[in-house]
Amino acid sequence: MKRTITFAALAVGAAAGAGAAHAQSGIAVGAGVGTTGGIVEAQVEVTPMIQLRGGYNYFQYGADDSYDDIEYNGDLDLSTLGAFIDFRPFSNSFIITGGAYFGEKTLDLVAASGQTYEIGGQTYNSAEVGTLAAGVDLEDTAPFVGLGWDSTFQGSGNIGFKFIAGAMFTGTPQVNLSSTGGTLSNDSNFQTQLATEEQNLQDDISDYEIYPVVQAGITFRF
Repeated sequence: MKRTITFAALAVGAAAGAGAAHAQSGIAVGAGVGTTGGIVEAQVEVTPMIQLRGGYNYFQYGADDSYDDIEYNGDLDLSTLGAFIDFRPFSNSFIITGGAYFGEKTLDLVAASGQTYEIGGQTYNSAEVGTLAAGVDLEDTAPFVGLGWDSTFQGSGNIGFKFIAGAMFTGTPQVNLSSTGGTLSNDSNFQTQLATEEQNLQDDISDYEIYPVVQAGITFRF
């Protein structure tokens, strides 16, 4: 009888240990939203103080605005892959995180129709200019640093919550300005003014080298 009780106790203990091991699994998936768009991620706990994250961010946004006194209709595309290392200095939910966002990051602009354009140092009408378009490219690899709160691997529950704030360093935007379909599109003086305007536009947005990142999400731990 005593032996039976002993075996039963061992079985219960093993089951409890297996349950605890399952509860302490170091793998999780998550979803969220933020200034990088919609987010899906997977993360792995390496040690109680270090975890790795990787995921995909989908972000497309209408960015109509005025640049160097010309009205543009724009589309911003920051859809990226991300890879990060999170450090927990106090072995709790507070994290210091760093990594990078990978992929093309572009702003495509087309000047709004029905306006006159001051290009370089001269004024032109829409017939002379035709379609005025600008492509703005950011660095394909953008380093990231931030701080946050992530309860994914804290406690024994399966559901965690995450909040991260930081900065993506996108580099100096590179501008390519073009004019097509206008009566002066092939005029040499107009092309000179267009090159000047391209530089003006480059100068106008050159300070936008840091993109603020704020994210919130929920995670599920296996």
